[in-house]
Amino acid sequence: MMKPTTLALIAASLSLNTAMAQFITRADAYSPNDVSNDGMVSGYLSQASNYSIWNPDLQTTEDIGGVSPGDGAGGLAKFSTDGNFLSGTSTGSQGPALSRYDNTTGAWTLYGDLGYAVDGTVSGGYAISGDGTTVVGNSWANDPGFAYAHAVAVNTNGVIDLGSLYTHKSTRANAVNSDASVIVGYQDFNGPWKSAIWRTNPAGGYFPNEFILLDAAGDSTDQMNQMGQCSAVSADGQWVGGYGDFANNAEPWIWSEATGVINLGQLPNTGTGKVAAMSADGSVVVGWFDAMDFGMPRTPFIWTAAGGLQEFNDYVTNVLGISTGSSHVNVPNSISPNGMYIAGFGVDDNTFAPFAFRLDLGMTTGIHAVAATSDLQVYPNPTTGNVTIKVSELSDLSIIRADGGLVSKSQVKGDAVIDLSSYDPGVYTFILRSNGSFRTGRVVKY
Repeated sequence: MMKPTTLALIAASLSLNTAMAQFITRADAYSPNDVSNDGMVSGYLSQASNYSIWNPDLQTTEDIGGVSPGDGAGGLAKFSTDGNFLSGTSTGSQGPALSRYDNTTGAWTLYGDLGYAVDGTVSGGYAISGDGTTVVGNSWANDPGFAYAHAVAVNTNGVIDLGSLYTHKSTRANAVNSDASVIVGYQDFNGPWKSAIWRTNPAGGYFPNEFILLDAAGDSTDQMNQMGQCSAVSADGQWVGGYGDFANNAEPWIWSEATGVINLGQLPNTGTGKVAAMSADGSVVVGWFDAMDFGMPRTPFIWTAAGGLQEFNDYVTNVLGISTGSSHVNVPNSISPNGMYIAGFGVDDNTFAPFAFRLDLGMTTGIHAVAATSDLQVYPNPTTGNVTIKVSELSDLSIIRADGGLVSKSQVKGDAVIDLSSYDPGVYTFILRSNGSFRTGRVVKY
């Protein structure tokens, strides 16, 4: 899988007036798991079958083996940032087990587990760190008479049991940041799945998981103060997203230590909101709301730092200007780290047939144009050296590479001069955060 060259990125940024968004579908029950920075979509066509990689531009699908979810197996095929590795599950001596796929060699490697099988399965790989070194998920724990699992983090150095705060209660790791220093998922607690966040311990391994609290100063044992399960984390580990529940009026949410919980809102006549994925910098979030009535479709959403919460189909039609005909998206469940592609699935309004999709957001009519309506000013652009940002109040500045990697983070105010002379040529995204709000801009560095 080839990464875009620096020249291609610069050319894309300098031809903003011609880059257009694009909506590509396939007419079957393909279930996307993730989408890479170069627009490849991982997933599977049917449960308990093989994983595959769909190329929407060529409309080809490559079977990559492994064991997709179903018949007791769990796991998801998620890309590393460079697209060279994927998480997932493949067959081991005791059944399906957590694994890593190498796109270069075309081979799965069993990555390890806690050594116990239940109903013919051992463990499942649900996500992979951005650097491709660590697969996270869960594995059955040894407790005769009880069927429960522990979240695990696994790399070539071995298996780390992330544990559980409660005896006989399961945990699972759903997402991991770029360097595997922050892992998020769920803690089973008295029935509902609640938030869990694990951070690396300098002495080795990870600290015990903690709940993300609606009120940071409130009772950490109160279920009404514990956020629902975590489902996404930014590349730098600063931002976490998750599922709404009774603790926050069922709204999808994001959180950072600096801002606390930010509820993303609610769309009319919808049920529980669920964050599915976020871009590497945390500025774009996709997900869905469950239906309030049985038999009704889910309602998809997109949230941007500048545009707020929007119904996804409305966004595609009214903001991007794309006619999707009778293709109605139900779930956008993945976004590339660079924020340029979104993938998911839906149902045709006329035939009720399922379809999968990949949305290419383009460079002008997509998310970046919405973000550009903010008052962030960055100049000169393009540049070979310094750029100036006008900042009215003390703000956190993150600079993100085109591949989603964090370049630097600092605090700025006033006419802040940023020296890019030592940076590699390419396209950089500037993210300013203050008082829970975002402002973004993009700069081309020659």
